Amino acid sequence: MRKGFLVLGSAIVLGLLVRSVAPARADPDVPTEAYIPGVLGHRQMRPLSCEARSAVDLAAFWGVPIAEEAFFDALPQSDNPHEGFVGDVDDPPGSLPPGGYGVYARPVANTLRRYGLDAHAHRWLGMERLRAEVAAGRPVVVWATYRMLRPEVASWTAADGSVSVIVQWEHTFIVVGYDEAGVYLIDAYDGRTHYYTVAQFVPAWMQLNEMAVTVTGLLESSSYPWERVYPDRYGGPF
Repeated sequence: MRKGFLVLGSAIVLGLLVRSVAPARADPDVPTEAYIPGVLGHRQMRPLSCEARSAVDLAAFWGVPIAEEAFFDALPQSDNPHEGFVGDVDDPPGSLPPGGYGVYARPVANTLRRYGLDAHAHRWLGMERLRAEVAAGRPVVVWATYRMLRPEVASWTAADGSVSVIVQWEHTFIVVGYDEAGVYLIDAYDGRTHYYTVAQFVPAWMQLNEMAVTVTGLLESSSYPWERVYPDRYGGPF
């Protein structure tokens, strides 16, 4: 077993996935279905660059053009996915730390803010809030797994002692629509829109604590210094 890598026991996994897959009580102000036109997806350029691809496609929707390579290069590097990209972006898909893995919501949101977007990272966003964002015309980047696979959830301990939940086939999508039965997602792997039922999507999303990045629009000023640390709505470490 790799140092710092631990497959979580069933009791811990159940603790992580305590939320029910059943939809939350419906908000009467949120319609039962919604779809956002005009979000264009593109296939990721490198084996593990899904987060950068989803981020730049989301930015393009808001009128901010960013090259995928430029966004990836702007992301910090770290052995902690909550702080930066872990490992080699050209490692094979499905790799785990300390090899190529990916990056979580907070660094992605902070990098989008540096490009002038009012982006925020979330965990445990929930279906009700996800639907509300889409109904308001705001696409959302979410962290789940490729094809909604459900491998064993594990933990990874970084050099600084911080522990992160990790899962094989970690992947990002842009949520662009929903109906009562499921969600429409732009997959960074092929740039296409796919439909998944709630029963397929929610358990895969929950494996990584319903992580998401939302954007409410453009920041008032686009001339923000790169070194500034931006606040977010992350709610602390996992």
